[in-house]
Amino acid sequence: MAHDPTDVVKVAQADHVTTELYRNELVAEGIDARVLGESLEASFGTAIQGSVELWVHRADADRAAALIRRMEAERGTTTEEGLVGE
Repeated sequence: MAHDPTDVVKVAQADHVTTELYRNELVAEGIDARVLGESLEASFGTAIQGSVELWVHRADADRAAALIRRMEAERGTTTEEGLVGE
């Protein structure tokens, strides 16, 4: 079943590097993920905390969140902004 391309949700927000790490892992696990807001960080630096966001299809949101939590546990860290809804 194809995903509705407009039915997407934000699953995380963090700095650009962390968000790209999350995206790479999600893509490796077969989850289509998009990073938004990197141009804000490029323009304003860290003045706008959590301006870089990670979005996935709603159907993949729970799995994406679980993978991000696993990555954070493996690194022994959490992002200050972190997962959306937590």
